[in-house]
Amino acid sequence: MLLLSEKDVKNSLSMNEAINVMENALFKYASQDFVQPDRTFTTVKDENTFMLMPCFVDDCIGLKVVTTYPTNRGTNSPVTQGVVFINDIETGDPLALINGTFLTTIKTGAVSGVAMRHFKKDAKSVGLIGTGLQGFYQLIAAQSATSVEKIYLYDRSPESIQSFIEKFQEVSKNDVEIIAVTEKEELIRNSEIIITATTSPSPVLPEDNGELYKNKLVIGVGSYKTHMRELPQTLFEQADYYYIDSEQGKLEVGDIIDPIKNGWVKEEQVVLLSDVLAGKKQAPETDNPIVFKTISMALFDAVIGNYVYKKAKELGIGQQFDL
Repeated sequence: MLLLSEKDVKNSLSMNEAINVMENALFKYASQDFVQPDRTFTTVKDENTFMLMPCFVDDCIGLKVVTTYPTNRGTNSPVTQGVVFINDIETGDPLALINGTFLTTIKTGAVSGVAMRHFKKDAKSVGLIGTGLQGFYQLIAAQSATSVEKIYLYDRSPESIQSFIEKFQEVSKNDVEIIAVTEKEELIRNSEIIITATTSPSPVLPEDNGELYKNKLVIGVGSYKTHMRELPQTLFEQADYYYIDSEQGKLEVGDIIDPIKNGWVKEEQVVLLSDVLAGKKQAPETDNPIVFKTISMALFDAVIGNYVYKKAKELGIGQQFDL
């Protein structure tokens, strides 16, 4: 069995590769070429979550075991932590145990990267609200998927932004200009792509019935429970379609449940990104905002985990051990 640490995953997988892998996973989702049992949610101590996420795809069984602990904010422990197991689908043999904390982070960034590549690949400016680890890799994905030259940052804790900038500049491929702002409206006005990566239970983008969101791609990343919503009502009402990556989100995520329930979007306006990529749906050319919400699913973790396992084995990366 192969043990892959965060460092091993980083050495096995570039962001551009991850985006390609997630695009392939979305095509599998469109063709339903996998088996994905329901994921199991359990609440731990009020607001924390434990999840089991299995999937059978290609030649593997993938299982992610993940915790999401908002109570870890301000501590040395990440909010989201996990491990990914890969088993051989023919024999059941355990093949790999992978650091799922980092794998989840790069995978989520890569799914957004697919949307950015498809809808706004020529974008030169990106705005990020929420300068945590997930936001960090959303920007890495933006650099791989677009022509970004300027990045605008906003966080409710401004003191965290400078260290974020310093860490990002250490790994950034390009010499981009990074601008910290104190007003969200400034970020939105100047950004072609707007990314929200927070755990806020209420919208972090302002309501606006005017021109603020026109010609923007807005990507919601952070909300993952029924009571959580990062995106404002008027954004949904202005969009022609609302793109999502998983049908399951209609049952699990406030950013999808609320707009449908309240009539801000009609059911037929909620479109799977996978169906657009596979040519089942046509994305219109429009000046209205394009809105994408990523929820993710076990399929994505299994596909990228299997890819990383095979790549690491090929490169001689990781530690072999017997159970």
